Amino acid sequence: MYRYGIVVIGYKKEEGIKRLLHALSFADYDQQDVELIISIDKSEDDKIGDLANTFQWNFGQKHVILYKERLGLKEHVLRCGDYLNTYDLDAIAVFEDDTMPSWNFFHFMKAATEKYIEDENIAGVALHTYCRNFNTHIRKPDAKFAAREWFVPIMNDGDNCFIQYAQSWGQVWFKRQWNEFREWYAMQDGLESDPLIPKIVSDWPETSWLKYHIKYCIVKNKYFVYPYLSYATCFTEVGEHTNMQTDDYQAPLSNIQSKTFKLIDFDDRALKYDAFFENQNLYQYCNVNRADLLVDLYGEHVETNKRYILTKKKMAYRVIRSWGDKLVPHEMNLIYDYPGNDIFLYDSFNAGETVKFPQESFRKDKMEIYFHILDRWMGMEERGKTLESYFLEKNWKHIAIYGYGKIGKHMYNRLKNSLVSVDYFIDQNTWICGTETVIKVPTDKLPMVDAIIITPVLEFGEIAKCLRQRQDCPMVSVEDIFE
Repeated sequence: MYRYGIVVIGYKKEEGIKRLLHALSFADYDQQDVELIISIDKSEDDKIGDLANTFQWNFGQKHVILYKERLGLKEHVLRCGDYLNTYDLDAIAVFEDDTMPSWNFFHFMKAATEKYIEDENIAGVALHTYCRNFNTHIRKPDAKFAAREWFVPIMNDGDNCFIQYAQSWGQVWFKRQWNEFREWYAMQDGLESDPLIPKIVSDWPETSWLKYHIKYCIVKNKYFVYPYLSYATCFTEVGEHTNMQTDDYQAPLSNIQSKTFKLIDFDDRALKYDAFFENQNLYQYCNVNRADLLVDLYGEHVETNKRYILTKKKMAYRVIRSWGDKLVPHEMNLIYDYPGNDIFLYDSFNAGETVKFPQESFRKDKMEIYFHILDRWMGMEERGKTLESYFLEKNWKHIAIYGYGKIGKHMYNRLKNSLVSVDYFIDQNTWICGTETVIKVPTDKLPMVDAIIITPVLEFGEIAKCLRQRQDCPMVSVEDIFE
């Protein structure tokens, strides 16, 4: 019999810890002893520790770890995985304080452990099921392209599929697999951009442990087990990596009564998705070898050295076949051979050379973008965080603002009489007069500043490229400040 544990990761979200512990106390543990480890990072609030110490756990031993020095989320999570060794556990379910499990999560955890704990292909088990493609949703595309956000794995004969993407909103780690990841992680020295890794993942800050676990799955060709029904959900509340609360990543919780599951074998027939959430089994509908095909239906790949490319992008290669794009999820168009000219199978004849993909631009209406910025700005200030504090946290005390429009003026007014100086504006219009600060045109010699904030967000790339010829400092889209 395997030894199971639950790890609760907390910092200073009192309501989140209460909600999580309450849900865990109502879960069904099938009359099995389960150790509870409540791990609290150091904060200025002792209430979290008091909650942990007074919480009554009726299903096994309880351990409370209160760190005396601030670890930060990344180091804290990594240490929580190491509790597998500290408490000699075979499997742990891990929940951060903005997640909540279903009452029957342990049934799935136990069944998945018994099925996959000895499988070399498996890096862990997800309890949360994605309803969106995390890589594309974060870009917030137009409503016209909203289908790019969806992620609905096609159904198979079992209760799960496999995705080459680690999970952080409720997951199960096995001791041996975790230790193998930790050995690999100890050899890493930063995570650079890599075409095999989704760009959004590579761009996550170094405070993210998840980006490394995802890369580990990719380079070691390992997968997480994902259930079709979610056994955990995420409230995505304000925290170290989130500036505002959102319900975008809530998942419908399983409420099934059964304790038995039909978990599929990891073999050539198994339904697998890669780290881009692309179906790796579509080669059979394209009549090409698996190793020769790159699937790019979400449009997130930037290059490949494979001969055949399945994508919605328009490319200058010979089209072997095409399909429509009406069915959801989009791979169903291939499975049902739905006719049309939206999805293309190209033969690049690349002979092993690298093929660069055209990058599509998904633009919002300008008014929608600026309304979104205003909404996020107000939300930030309502939470007590100021524009000044944003810049000071980055040690940017001297900035320039590109664009003397409404957003730029409001930023300037917010920063007046603060510790952050707007040294000058940059604008194409040379006739502006009567301003309180200096205005430069882009072709001027630009004085050194800590950062340049670019307010025309639709033209950010072009403007930044031009300014980098005259300034060697961070170029920041105003949209990113309030994300």
